[in-house]
Amino acid sequence: MAVRLRFPLIRHALAKLVVSLVFYGGGRNNSLADGTNPPAFSFATVREIARGLASKDYHPTQSNLADAWKNLTYDQYQQIHFRPESGPWNGQPVRFTFQFFHRGFIYADPVLIHLVENGVVRDYPFSQAQFDAAAKPLPASLPPDNAFAGLRVLYPINLPQKQDEVASFLGASYFRVLGLHQQFGASLRGLAIDTAAPSGEEFPRFTEFWLEKPREQATEVQLFALLDSPSVAGAYRFLIKPGDATVMDVEASLFARRGGRKIGFAPVSSMFLEGRNRTHFVPDFRPQVHDSDGLLVHGGATNWDWRPLVNPVKDHRVSRFPSDNPEGFGLLQRDRRFDQYEDLQSRYDLRPSYWIEPQGSWGPGAVELVEIPSPNEYNDNIVAYWVPKDAPAPGTENHFAYRLYAILNGPTEPLMHVRETLLAPEHEKAPPHFVVDFGGMDPGGADPVARASTSRGAVRNLIVETNAVAGGWRAAFDLTDSGNEDTYLSLLLVAEDRPISETWVYRYP
Repeated sequence: MAVRLRFPLIRHALAKLVVSLVFYGGGRNNSLADGTNPPAFSFATVREIARGLASKDYHPTQSNLADAWKNLTYDQYQQIHFRPESGPWNGQPVRFTFQFFHRGFIYADPVLIHLVENGVVRDYPFSQAQFDAAAKPLPASLPPDNAFAGLRVLYPINLPQKQDEVASFLGASYFRVLGLHQQFGASLRGLAIDTAAPSGEEFPRFTEFWLEKPREQATEVQLFALLDSPSVAGAYRFLIKPGDATVMDVEASLFARRGGRKIGFAPVSSMFLEGRNRTHFVPDFRPQVHDSDGLLVHGGATNWDWRPLVNPVKDHRVSRFPSDNPEGFGLLQRDRRFDQYEDLQSRYDLRPSYWIEPQGSWGPGAVELVEIPSPNEYNDNIVAYWVPKDAPAPGTENHFAYRLYAILNGPTEPLMHVRETLLAPEHEKAPPHFVVDFGGMDPGGADPVARASTSRGAVRNLIVETNAVAGGWRAAFDLTDSGNEDTYLSLLLVAEDRPISETWVYRYP
């Protein structure tokens, strides 16, 4: 497998450290069995812990949280707040702060927290006194070795004296990232395993975090995580750089316990209820309801594919976009007009786009898009990730890295981009009619020509005209004789035989 890399063997002293590690219940020791100090903490430390885990049978951590905590309602759980003064390095001259989530509601699994300062690790223990609950009374019984549910990272991104959330890690391997003036929408994950597979999806989870103390006045912060699941154990490094577009560098080493699993790198989960390309009626006053409106895949050079999202009427749909060594992919929210959402609370116009740029060679594979029917906006029904051609084999190490951007605008493209997808479904014997608006850069020179293709039926009445109102160009066509099966469509604008737009791709039900 092309992404499989081998790291040099670590020093004998580090190997001794790994042997001496104690897992849940006893914490992690900060000295070796012979009383000497361990090597300074690094990504290699977590990597060797993951390697050791993968060499043994999987033993899930038992959630010993009382049912009263698990049965909290969403609103009750939301009213449990971490006291900022209880956070690590509170009162010290660091610009980043860390806060933590209490276990409860659907977040019952324990997460251990460790602090790293000058290469030395110490545990950060849970205490009920660290939390303030606006909802009274809350259950009193807690297990004696209670841990946290997750964490969030804060930084003065919007105002100099105000700590705002720029990243959070909560539930399985889910995390989210925010840039300037953004509001949480889509989610990210450490890893996707067997997503949309008949056997059912496996959800690995981050079981421990190591938080590195930020330097004074630092504008970036680093943390590490241990991932575990029946099929895979892994080590992760996250370097967070808040800004207008918050950037996160992610590095991971995965160790497979068992083979034959479909592994999805850099998964992004989102919600799409209804857009302008509607094919069925949703009773809602809002014109559009979605966290993301399309998948963009950059396969290299001028190969940019834009796939508008769809909420299927029935049955989930899996679409594949072959992309060996992809240069980028992500779920984007392109429509930023408030009047296209009219939602004062959810502010879908401020939901971030997530763009992934692989670092190094990922090898042969494909970006996979999963669309699941959803009757409401409370479920993430969209998932996108990259799948290597060859599944990881047991006993091997798979290393990959990528740069993640949380942005309001999409990545810079040297081509016109799809601004709008509109369609009139088949009705009264009239074939479906598609309208695609392209905007962005002005190609100049000769007027563009549209090239369209379909997997079934025929494209008829294809026209291209200038959009004198919004700018750019509009292409429109009819689809005839496509039958009752899904039809795959593509559309590209060219001028003088060179592409001047990304390729619009669509799956019409």
